[in-house]
Amino acid sequence: MHEKACPLYLKEIPTWKRFLRGFLRIIILINAAYHVIFGEVFFGFLALIALTILLVPRFFTKNKICVVPVDIEILFLIVIFFELIVADAYSFYSLVPYYDKFMHLLVSFIVGLVGMMIIYTFYALGKLQASTGVMFALIVLITMGLGAGLEMAEYFYDQILYPLIGLYLPTGLTQGSMVASPLADTMEDLFVDTLGGILGAAIGIVLIKREKKKGRELEVLDELETLAGINNQEDKE
Repeated sequence: MHEKACPLYLKEIPTWKRFLRGFLRIIILINAAYHVIFGEVFFGFLALIALTILLVPRFFTKNKICVVPVDIEILFLIVIFFELIVADAYSFYSLVPYYDKFMHLLVSFIVGLVGMMIIYTFYALGKLQASTGVMFALIVLITMGLGAGLEMAEYFYDQILYPLIGLYLPTGLTQGSMVASPLADTMEDLFVDTLGGILGAAIGIVLIKREKKKGRELEVLDELETLAGINNQEDKE
């Protein structure tokens, strides 16, 4: 099996998206490098690793994904900046009340939005037979499940792992709130995750249907379908 060619771009990228993507990359790189040298080393390294995964996805996906669609990359760059840089490296979680709620809403919204784009791509390619309502419900349930899994992971880290590694990796505890009890904070996080998933999936459907009425297809859907087509062709070869 020969190695497939990896195009630099699936299609021409609008100038404003190219600028925004480049700006986010530079901001994350500068802040991550600063924290690796002078500040929160662990979170600086995490940000650099996340940025590297987006820049060279083919290395981490065994050539299954050559390039990340620009819209999806921008969304995940936003998450990296607000989570690993602002929230963790600059300690906004412990400095700003309700910042954790903002992050739960942002992340679940993006998961719901991107999830709807991906699942609709499978539908458009004939690999999934489902109504829009079923796809919506599936994405919301997946988002809720991911939110619950994250809360379980935080509890496991705080109660089991951190007492063992806290001296060597002083990242601090992941659970807790400046304004609520642990149980109330966890339940509020789950409700916010659900709300974000609903909003993301709903807006995804609205965007898809709006473009369909205009006789067009969202750019991100076109890019996802192109990626799927490249992978299918490679599998056949």
